[in-house]
Amino acid sequence: MSFFDRKKKDSDDNYSNQNNSSYQNPQPDQSNFDPNQNQFNNDPNMGTQFAPNNQNFNNNANNGTNYYFDQQQPVQTQSGNDDWQFTEQSLQDTLNQSADLKSQLRSQLLSDRSYCNHILRTVGSDQVDERKQATERINEVNKSLKEWFNTDEMANEIYMDPNNDYFFFVDDLMANPDKDTSAMWQQLTTTMSDRGLLINAISVTYNDQIDSTWMNYQDAGFVDGNAYLLNMYNELQGRNLNVPITPAEIPFDADYRVQHVSNKVDKILDSSDKLVMEVSRNSNHQLQIIRHYKDDQVLSRDIFDVNGVISATQFYDHRDPDKVVRENFYRQDGTLVLIKSYTGDEPYIQLFSEGNVLISTFDNDEDLIVWWLKNQALRQNNATVFVSINSEYYKKLLGLRSSGIEIIPIVMKQSENAERISDLIEGTDKVTAVMAGSDQVNTYLNKNAKAKLDITTLKELETPIYKE
Repeated sequence: MSFFDRKKKDSDDNYSNQNNSSYQNPQPDQSNFDPNQNQFNNDPNMGTQFAPNNQNFNNNANNGTNYYFDQQQPVQTQSGNDDWQFTEQSLQDTLNQSADLKSQLRSQLLSDRSYCNHILRTVGSDQVDERKQATERINEVNKSLKEWFNTDEMANEIYMDPNNDYFFFVDDLMANPDKDTSAMWQQLTTTMSDRGLLINAISVTYNDQIDSTWMNYQDAGFVDGNAYLLNMYNELQGRNLNVPITPAEIPFDADYRVQHVSNKVDKILDSSDKLVMEVSRNSNHQLQIIRHYKDDQVLSRDIFDVNGVISATQFYDHRDPDKVVRENFYRQDGTLVLIKSYTGDEPYIQLFSEGNVLISTFDNDEDLIVWWLKNQALRQNNATVFVSINSEYYKKLLGLRSSGIEIIPIVMKQSENAERISDLIEGTDKVTAVMAGSDQVNTYLNKNAKAKLDITTLKELETPIYKE
């Protein structure tokens, strides 16, 4: 039998003996009971009986000392009341966190609804299940918006397709942009970066220093270091192609002589000391401009790129030396690619192939830009192009939407270009998405637009670009 079994059996036996008639509780000896004292007389063999010390007991009572209750108790101090400051700060932190979470929820709900709207715009009418799922999802989003924000009348965020290529269109890339322009560049770059997207750039003005300007933009943080620039003239002239190039040489006859004017300028004179050419170089002593003269009157001006290769030639009116009547643009190999004429004798713009075959003619710069974007620059891209509503070519670019190119205007201030903003609000241009420069612009467009707009607000800059 184990220890636990034996212990259990002993306990059971003891319990059963108590119920046995032979088991009796010990009783006091009645013979020792004294009825006069109402107590038992002590048996001398029982030893000394305990009697309380009444004197000590009374002394303890009189001096107010209690063994159990008179121990020193903790006393609340005044400093404990300072905890309200910590509680107040905790409450404020909670409120701030709640506000941040609501802002995040709002953005996520609107982004989801924007995507569903995108599905409804792009799937065919025969794709019933997809359209039904998108519609049900929109209803769920609207329900949550009403629950948390008391309304679902909010502009959606613009849906950014990660498979698209994104571009910022500018008329020209300014070497020294003003504060507002540089802020717009940086806000757009940051906004796209926060969404994990890279935004590149498109410019359409001839600029022989544009490559160095773009590098300065990257160094200044206006654009991402991995972003690239598409310039219409660079692309048409093939300046981004890895082809062998030969720097130009100054045409020089045996009887010419050089007259040194400065570190950057030389004059070329003929045997009669008449001015034939004026040669200008940059700070690196690289060929930059050659002006050709006849009878001391400028005939034309050759412009060279950063590699010293001729890029363009401007011809002047012999009656007005300040008026350009024609411009020729060349490829890296020296072949003619483009002629722009400013007289009525020939088409304004003529575009040539490498074999000097006329490809097309254009009546204005806008038509050339649209042709280039549609047929060359963005031909193989699913592209979204952001463009300032102030751009000279904004209205013309809207026509690219029919070719599957998404055009989204940027409105930095509600006070700029009132006529175009009015057309946007009235729905004249059928614009459905806008980049807003601030929350104020977002609110203004959202309240006043007669057609539904998807609006994304550009992220504010944390610090000013320039110190005042």
